[in-house]
Amino acid sequence: MKALGLITEYNPLHYGHITHIQESQKKVSPDVTIAVMSGAVVQRGDFAMHAKWHRAEAALANGVDLVIEIPSFFVLQAADYFAHAAVYMLDQLGVSDLVFGSESGDLTPLKKLHAMQKDATYQRALKAKLDEGLSYPDAAFEATHDASLKEALTPNNILGLSYLKAIDACDSSMHVQTIKRQKRTYYDDLKHFQKIQSATAIRTHLKTGKSAKTYVPDPLASKIDGLPTVELEDFYEAFSYRLKMVSQEAFEDQFGFYEGLENRFLKAKEAPTMMDFLDAVKTPRYTYAHLGRAMMHFLLHTPQSFSQFKTPPYLRILGMNAGGQAYLNHVKKTTELPLVTSAKKGQHPLLDFELKIAQLIASKTHEPLAQKEMGPPLGV
Repeated sequence: MKALGLITEYNPLHYGHITHIQESQKKVSPDVTIAVMSGAVVQRGDFAMHAKWHRAEAALANGVDLVIEIPSFFVLQAADYFAHAAVYMLDQLGVSDLVFGSESGDLTPLKKLHAMQKDATYQRALKAKLDEGLSYPDAAFEATHDASLKEALTPNNILGLSYLKAIDACDSSMHVQTIKRQKRTYYDDLKHFQKIQSATAIRTHLKTGKSAKTYVPDPLASKIDGLPTVELEDFYEAFSYRLKMVSQEAFEDQFGFYEGLENRFLKAKEAPTMMDFLDAVKTPRYTYAHLGRAMMHFLLHTPQSFSQFKTPPYLRILGMNAGGQAYLNHVKKTTELPLVTSAKKGQHPLLDFELKIAQLIASKTHEPLAQKEMGPPLGV
């Protein structure tokens, strides 16, 4: 049985994502299409703009058969760790083919980068650049001496490279392909009268109070303008209050802090706004995404004990259609991971973490997210 795997955030799902789904299906001709999707949070270090249930519903209505949640703890980590968690889950689900979008649309430069980055010469150059205080992405760029490969170090290509590393690390037989991203790049502004927009542009458009229904498919189009939204900045007051109350010792049990980053946080605790805080903490060593993830971990009180979880310990089902349900009945005989259809208090620390995040978001959006966490998947 051919199973197509997609690693997604759908924040929100738009026509570029639909192109990805459809073109991937053309390449693979799968019996089932599975999306592993970030849930309440996203990898760049923020909350997802809309609840995962709206995003999962949109995926199921537009070609996906089964939506599985990547646990938030793994989402809020650097690209290599995020990718490893996602690929591991797809492998546990028996996925035969992974297709991802990239700027190049060509695996060749990514395979060359993957081979080069395993070389000792590259590793020494990378360490030297990190020791100079550069962030990991900047150090990786400087350590890459082949100019043609440097050109391939674009955001989605880099994430694709992380998928290749993860497949090696998981010793997976999964077949990998990539398709060229359509027209819009991650950082593009919204261009009127164009169907495909970047998720960033759509989010920015929504935050200004403008309609975005033209840029997303049904069933999302009919409700996106009225959906409550949330972002890390909405919780800056709570973040700032906690930061002013804790001592340096409190960071000993706080995941996500090393190399003295906690000292920079504490020095900036009086910053009146989130952007003021980020400007005060930012150095060449830390990307804004890195700082966003650290802020999220601090706000969510992510304990250091979570570092024991090297791979996702369960498969949480957010939604499925009849085809997805039939595939799950097939794969549950072979996967090593338990299938979770609803969260229960005390069932697992990472599921309790999801419930806590849902309660925090609900305090702003007033959606019944905690009840949904403990309810059945969509489509059941």
